[in-house]
Amino acid sequence: MKRYFIHNAFFRLLAPIIYGALAYLLILLISNNVAQVNDFFSGQEVYVCIGLVYVSLESMRVIIVLLDKFLPERYLSLRVPVQFLITTVVSVGLVSLGLHLYFQYVVGFSMSGVQVLIFSILFTVTALLYNILYFSNHFLQKENTLKLNLEKQQQEVLEAEMMEFKNDVNADLLYESLESLITLMYRDVDQAEEYIDCLASAYRYVLSNRHQELVPVAQELDAAKNLVKLLNEKHFGQLRLESTLDADDLSAMLIPGSLPIIIESLVRNTIISRFEPMVIRCYLEEDYITLQSKLNDRLIVHPNTEMALNRLQRSYAMYSDLTMIKVKAYEENYIKLPVIRVAEEITTY
Repeated sequence: MKRYFIHNAFFRLLAPIIYGALAYLLILLISNNVAQVNDFFSGQEVYVCIGLVYVSLESMRVIIVLLDKFLPERYLSLRVPVQFLITTVVSVGLVSLGLHLYFQYVVGFSMSGVQVLIFSILFTVTALLYNILYFSNHFLQKENTLKLNLEKQQQEVLEAEMMEFKNDVNADLLYESLESLITLMYRDVDQAEEYIDCLASAYRYVLSNRHQELVPVAQELDAAKNLVKLLNEKHFGQLRLESTLDADDLSAMLIPGSLPIIIESLVRNTIISRFEPMVIRCYLEEDYITLQSKLNDRLIVHPNTEMALNRLQRSYAMYSDLTMIKVKAYEENYIKLPVIRVAEEITTY
């Protein structure tokens, strides 16, 4: 309720004073009684007029508050005429009652028909102006809300794009690979050059396919094997990727980066040592490409990989009725990706 101008405390306090004084001057001009202007600040009529304006504005405000509860915005086409009619009738009725009491008990005689007409017209116009002020404020607030929501959506899209770019860059992998490369350069220059080629291929694959919706499993498998080569330098060659996918399986489609993301997640969340090697098996199981490894979880889950898996899961929900599955059972870790097959440029699941 505070968002509307008519509910502002300063407006409710100052508007009746200013508008009441102007209304009193207008009545004097209409009645050809301009001589009373000299007594403007001392005459009780101006205070009566201010009081009547206060009663009029407050009564209309109360009606608007009640209509906000019982006649919400979805009935706006009905709300406009109903609100104007009710506020006008109630406002003019209360003002007429107040004038009748004032003339009868203070002045000592009843109002003339002309005076009743003048006050009725004046406060009908007041009700019209008050409703115009309310609805203009209402539509302005509505337009501002739409703009704020649009800006919020644009901000969310920008944040999502920045997060996607951050995930594509994969700073953890980059820094670890550079550290491994530094140590490798002192040991074997030729192997260091080969390692640089693997690192370049890994990021080239990510950047070249970031705008692709789907890629063949064969490309994903090559990217996964390339990633294993990079990670093996840190883990002393204890990583191994074994695939039993045939030619038909390799023609299926996956979302770009699926296998590298899953393999990196498995590696970063598994305890690996020279006495605990890690073998990741990739095979087709019904409508899923499954990655299986021995369950030997770290004590703390790597936060970035968990976010990447959640993003991948949301992505597959857009392309398939089957969901991405993560299962831990029988001391084995399973992550299953739904197969997406493309035939005659039509995607089937």
